[in-house]
Amino acid sequence: MIRVKINPELLHWARERSGIAQEVLAEKFKKLPDWEDGEAQPTLKQVEAFAHAVHVPVGYLFLTDPPQESIPISDFRTIAGKAVRRPSPNLLDTIYTCQEQQSWYRDFVLITRQPKLDFVG
Repeated sequence: MIRVKINPELLHWARERSGIAQEVLAEKFKKLPDWEDGEAQPTLKQVEAFAHAVHVPVGYLFLTDPPQESIPISDFRTIAGKAVRRPSPNLLDTIYTCQEQQSWYRDFVLITRQPKLDFVG
C-alpha cells in the first residue's frame, strides 16, 4: 500500500470545514486522530475516501497550507450585516452553481440575440 505524506493541518482543516466531528469520522477512518497528530500517514485510497467524506477536492489535501476560501461575490448580504468568517461548502457550491448558470444564460442570450430587457440593469 502506498502511504502518502499529508500535512496534518490540512486534514484538520478539511474536517473542520466539513463540520463533521472527529469522533464521527474516526468511526470510518480509525487512524484519523493519528493522521491529524502526524503520527501516521494514510494510504492514497484512504486520502481519496477521506476527501470524499469531507467534501473537499483530493488535490486540496496535497497543498502545503490550507486554502483561504472566500465568497466569490462582492455583495453578499447576511443577517444583521455580519461577515461570513468561513463560508460553508454548501454555500460555496450554491454560489458556484448559480455563477455557472448565469454564465450559461448570458452566453445563450448573446448567441441567440435575445432582445435586451428594460428592467434588467
